[in-house]
Amino acid sequence: MKWFFYLTCFLPLTAAFPLWAQDSGTTGADILKVPIGVRPVALGGSYSALGDDVYVMDYNPAGLARVSKYSLGIDHVQGFADVQIESLSAAIPTRNYGNLGAQIIFRHMPVIQNTLATDPTISADDFVVSFADGQQFGKIAVGGAFKTIVSTLGEKQAFTNAIDLGFKIQLWDTDFAAVVQNVGPDVQFQPNSQASDPLPLTFRLGVARPLIVSPASTLLTSAEVFNVRDEGTQASVGFEYWHRSVLAIRAGYRFSDAGNLEGGFSAGAALRYNIGRLQYEIGYAWRPAQVSSSFIASSHLFGLLFWY
Repeated sequence: MKWFFYLTCFLPLTAAFPLWAQDSGTTGADILKVPIGVRPVALGGSYSALGDDVYVMDYNPAGLARVSKYSLGIDHVQGFADVQIESLSAAIPTRNYGNLGAQIIFRHMPVIQNTLATDPTISADDFVVSFADGQQFGKIAVGGAFKTIVSTLGEKQAFTNAIDLGFKIQLWDTDFAAVVQNVGPDVQFQPNSQASDPLPLTFRLGVARPLIVSPASTLLTSAEVFNVRDEGTQASVGFEYWHRSVLAIRAGYRFSDAGNLEGGFSAGAALRYNIGRLQYEIGYAWRPAQVSSSFIASSHLFGLLFWY
């Protein structure tokens, strides 16, 4: 009854969620809380168990073990308030070292104007570099990621590192995942810093299963519960429909507090083509945010994904 042993690995994590939610307060390096990737964003972030491409390293590095081809993902996020995020993700399958992954994320924000003061304008940006590895052992996949985070605010700069650890197992044609993310030292701006902020420690439990599999159509579903330090416990669900492996329609929902702009509905679509052995996918995702009763701000994501 090996499946019983693996299932019990998830139970202590589930029971501990209310304890993690009690850790209130703000966190630093909030770039680590921003969802990355056209496909996972369209699915409401429910991706730790479903993910099988380069985007999965941002949700569960164990998912890299499912990547069977050399892969490259390029994404652009046009967020509200003119905040923009660029990401570059790559995966390389190897015979002896599992599947290796690397990711670069850069967020740049509009210049802060101090029109009522004599202070100069202030620029702010964040830079994240990640290296990951996922390996498959039968029906079990394990993975880890090491991240370096650099944040700049005017003349001050913060630097820290973090690690992610992920686990994934397939039972009864269903994928189960457990992940801990952003384990590392506090963020502290230098010079003249007077305080430090903890990283947004995150725990995830996910499940994914195909509902329809045929040459003409495929329907995949996923669900996830996760806890983010200073945000509490949240949940998300996602659905992806493929027509003849060419056209994808995606939708998701993230259940969170009303004040969390990352929560709510999301949707997207993708078209997939191939030129010989080269396959590529053009994707789009839309995520509206209810800022107030009279104002909805939308984020638009555009992505290109290549396999060879």
